[in-house]
Amino acid sequence: MSNKQQFLIVIALCCGLALLWFLKQDPAINNLNAAIKADATLQAYPYTFRAIKIDGDVATLTSPRSPQVSVLQFLQIAKPNLDTSNPDSPTMIAAQKELAQVQEQAADIAKAQPGINTVQWEIDRNWYASHGIVVE
Repeated sequence: MSNKQQFLIVIALCCGLALLWFLKQDPAINNLNAAIKADATLQAYPYTFRAIKIDGDVATLTSPRSPQVSVLQFLQIAKPNLDTSNPDSPTMIAAQKELAQVQEQAADIAKAQPGINTVQWEIDRNWYASHGIVVE
């Protein structure tokens, strides 16, 4: 097989993969993620919430909050200048409340989308993995 034929095969495979990726895109998820990204409060927060699935009237969004990972662990990564040594300190309580508020805001944006009535949360394992934490 010549180099030209090999090149054409590689190009055809790449085009096929690109087409598959394009056809798999869900416009509702893309629209929801665009709405989340457009929110100034969510933009300013150090964690990016995003939609990963829409099933019927339920949107699944990523979250750093989970019983599997301590909120202190999240805050140590997301807000490295925050003193996390005392979980009951006013600044820690304020940081936890801020996280709850921005997560609620992401849910409200999702519920404002046509056809979405409920939001469920899924721990963002990829985000934690990118920070060296394995979530089981």
